Amino acid sequence: MQTPPSPEVKVPSLTRAVVLAILLIIIDALWLNQGVIAILVGLGLLFIGLPRTLLRKFVPVRSQRLRNLGVYLSAVALVFLLNTLNNRLAQSRAEVLVSAVKSFHSENQRYPQSLEELVPRYIEQVPLAKYTLMFNQFGYIASDNGTYLEYMDMPPFGRPVYSFSRNEWFYLD
Repeated sequence: MQTPPSPEVKVPSLTRAVVLAILLIIIDALWLNQGVIAILVGLGLLFIGLPRTLLRKFVPVRSQRLRNLGVYLSAVALVFLLNTLNNRLAQSRAEVLVSAVKSFHSENQRYPQSLEELVPRYIEQVPLAKYTLMFNQFGYIASDNGTYLEYMDMPPFGRPVYSFSRNEWFYLD
């Protein structure tokens, strides 16, 4: 039988842990799509949260604290999983757009002025790069200096860019 917690040790709330975990997922995976907040939270959990949980004064509520750490670490892992899946999705959709732009160029001896010019003959619609609230659009530049397709891999840096003149991908930042 567990001993009741001493008055100075507060029992951690599972509801609070779940709400904070959901906020982390929404902000860092579905809005910003970068994982920086998740890295900081994960490091804080491992280097501050876990050692504090193992202190003697938290013995009465250790299992609840470990449960909450598990909830937070699961959210951190989910952020990285969602970011990875979104980046793979963006790369896959970018390859489809590159192919469509090349087809347009071979038929018309010019590059389209915008991605909308590919609709509906080469693609049904211009897709979103990712399922995120920010940084979810493809960038397309057709100018005398070259034609490029880009998307944001990891904001604010990490922009894969496809150069149609060089026929290759490179990173801008």
